[in-house]
Amino acid sequence: MDVPVENQGDTRQRVLAAAAEVFAEKGFEKATVREIVERAQANLNAINYYFRDKRGLYLALFEHAHQDAMAQDRREFARMRTLPPQERLRGFVEYILRGLVLKKHTPWKVRLLLREMTEPTWVLSVMVERFIRPRFDELASIVRELVPPDTADLKVRLCAESIVAQCVHIAHGRAIVTQLIPELVYAHEGIGIMADHVTEFSLAALKTLADRESGA
Repeated sequence: MDVPVENQGDTRQRVLAAAAEVFAEKGFEKATVREIVERAQANLNAINYYFRDKRGLYLALFEHAHQDAMAQDRREFARMRTLPPQERLRGFVEYILRGLVLKKHTPWKVRLLLREMTEPTWVLSVMVERFIRPRFDELASIVRELVPPDTADLKVRLCAESIVAQCVHIAHGRAIVTQLIPELVYAHEGIGIMADHVTEFSLAALKTLADRESGA
């Protein structure tokens, strides 16, 4: 959900919209509360009233950016848990790819997230626990069903990370991937091809791991 800037009568939303711009431009440390409230045409008391302080405002902005995605994750993962493990993996991969490739993110969200990854603050740990780790744990639980029961937890999580890495590279390496594989279409019709490949490749790797573990 984007910050609704059209409702100029809503002070809280105006402050969030202004904070999105300032934090994306300058980062948490260099952004000032005064500049945010000036852009929002609000007063300093608005920060204290709605968010307590600058840290509270920064956290609220990240929560605002992710709240819809978190609710959708819960619904989709509950549905996928009714599927057999291999189908569940395919569903998970396609769901993640669709979010990474097709979902339109507003510029401030992209800039803010990139800045947080390159110049991490205290809020990164909060978002990992609330948003990223639940996704990762969901994938790890799928991998766990596809490998021998005695597979070490570290190996399971490394396998999950390898699957994530494929999805992230396909999505964020688009400028390069489209030159290397021009027939790969970054649209609805291409997502299935991407998901099929990542799933097949990952299942083959997991089978090799299982065979090695069993001595086959």
